[in-house]
Amino acid sequence: MSRVTKFLVPSWDDVEELAMEVAEEVLGDGYRPDVVVGVLRGGAVAAKLVADYLGVERLAFIEVKFYAGIGVRREEPVVTQPLVEKVQGLRVLLVDDVADTGKTLAAATSYISMHGPEEVKTATLYLKPWSMLQPDYYGEVTDAWIIFPWERMEAVRELVEEKGMSLEEAARIAGVDPRAAERLLRLHQAT
Repeated sequence: MSRVTKFLVPSWDDVEELAMEVAEEVLGDGYRPDVVVGVLRGGAVAAKLVADYLGVERLAFIEVKFYAGIGVRREEPVVTQPLVEKVQGLRVLLVDDVADTGKTLAAATSYISMHGPEEVKTATLYLKPWSMLQPDYYGEVTDAWIIFPWERMEAVRELVEEKGMSLEEAARIAGVDPRAAERLLRLHQAT
């Protein structure tokens, strides 16, 4: 399984608490973003929560693909959905769920910087100790593979279908009821 042996499965409450901690760090630093930009897909929920906690109404998204699956990375991240919000002259807070290698944040920051913002700062819920880029703000450091609440069923499907794990083991790791996981697999196979 591409050397992934340790998993972290935060609850929705954990995610909300980390987003609150990140928002408190941002405010404590005196940074007042004009717009929050989330990195799709994983950073969408984190960005919405952080923007809400900061009282920032302008929320935009950019999609940067780096992972091809659990523990499987592409060589370099690729911007697959450009930023549509104008950020010229604005203070931007770029939010993602995790800084693993740091390459996704670096690529997104570079892309956004080409559009003339006043400043770009970065924030993540989690930071991996080996990340080449440390976000300006982050919630917690971990060396585990994180299975977020919004990707649990996706993780179960991949663990079963692509990694050959039993349904029961995959459901246990992802914190999913095995009956729900079985229903998901049936739905996925029907498409």
